[in-house]
Amino acid sequence: MTAKPAAYDKEVLYAFRALFDGKANDGQQKRAMEWLLLNACHIGQLSYSANERDSAFSEGERHIGLQVARMREPEALKLIEGRSRAEKMAAATKPEAGRKAGE
Repeated sequence: MTAKPAAYDKEVLYAFRALFDGKANDGQQKRAMEWLLLNACHIGQLSYSANERDSAFSEGERHIGLQVARMREPEALKLIEGRSRAEKMAAATKPEAGRKAGE
């Protein structure tokens, strides 16, 4: 399989350019993300193909899209906050780096 780029139009192209420049309006942001998730990452489609290699490639694209899409979910923030608390607690229980025993 030769991976062909997902089709896009001027609207998508300008939406991404504005996004890259930090100037995208709400509509452009939504359009860019919609295209990325649905057209480039195919999150609404099956990744199965008769060729195992093609299936694996498609599943890789889809996996990236699902990772991005999961950031919208409330659980994503809870996961980060929980990890941050756990990291802080672990750091508080570790002895200071470079400190010699008995100091």
